[in-house]
Amino acid sequence: MVFLPPDLRLRPPDPALLFRRGEPDDPRLGESFSLGHIPEGRIPDVVIVGVPQDLGVRHNNGRPGAAEAPTAIRAALYRLTPETWTRHSLEQLCIVDLGDLIVDGVDIQAMHALQERCVAALLEAGTCAIVLGGGHDIAYPNAAALFQQGECGILVFDAHPDVRPRRNNLPHSGSAFRQLLEERNFPAHRLAYIGLQPFVVARVHREYLQSRGVQSCTLEEVRKRGIDTVLPELFAAISDRGRLPVYVSIDLDAVPSAFAPGVSAPATVGLLPEELLWAASFLGARPNVRLLDIAELNPRYDLDNRTARLAAWIIATFLAGMSERPLPQ
Repeated sequence: MVFLPPDLRLRPPDPALLFRRGEPDDPRLGESFSLGHIPEGRIPDVVIVGVPQDLGVRHNNGRPGAAEAPTAIRAALYRLTPETWTRHSLEQLCIVDLGDLIVDGVDIQAMHALQERCVAALLEAGTCAIVLGGGHDIAYPNAAALFQQGECGILVFDAHPDVRPRRNNLPHSGSAFRQLLEERNFPAHRLAYIGLQPFVVARVHREYLQSRGVQSCTLEEVRKRGIDTVLPELFAAISDRGRLPVYVSIDLDAVPSAFAPGVSAPATVGLLPEELLWAASFLGARPNVRLLDIAELNPRYDLDNRTARLAAWIIATFLAGMSERPLPQ
């Protein structure tokens, strides 16, 4: 049974976000979720937790608004249908949405400590965790939570490497992976990026990754070789061919603003939605993927909820992949 320390307070999801047509032949995904509680006698396959904060974005001189993302993602996710055209139905999974970690009035370092303890407790209980950001600084406590359990792999979809130094000694949305490498001594060869873009990565940051031995696949390489080639290769490398648990972090600014306008740092080019959805399906089907997060959605700048819907499709596709995982022996 999932157990969270009693001092970790969560605000349950708003049931008003559920979308119901009231038609038996047209159920919606949110109706099959357990909101705010764990069903009696069940061990969740997946637990969703939101981290509604954008302090890291503010500290990085970005445009605020990502704190509103968990609600926007839920509204889009709950509305989707559970039909997936896979061999198994999403409805067979026990999916629990516990709501949002309450971080009101907490500074960013205390906030990260709370998040790390929350995610670590979920992972310790054996469930797969999905974290809804928030700025991409959520990656540091997420990665640290999995790394507590031992060696692991980290796969990042992003236009930027987020290896900037702290600002005024404070973490921010661009410092997560530098903190991880330097403050937690994470093994650099277990970290990999997909989608790094030209003209947005400083030379010193690219050289920092190279000097550390971090693996990366640029957007140009994805275009030349295909996501279905580069992703399995990198996944095998960081996970020791599936032996190690893996954390996947998706920064939505890896996607062009034509498809994802509602982000903290919009991009002109990037990974296509179809590429990310293929990746989500591939990764969802891997039993050693223990943790997924979605970062940098900024609903204040979204158009027709376009970016929130993309985030919802990524999560739903990941869940559909999970429904294909082999049953425990």
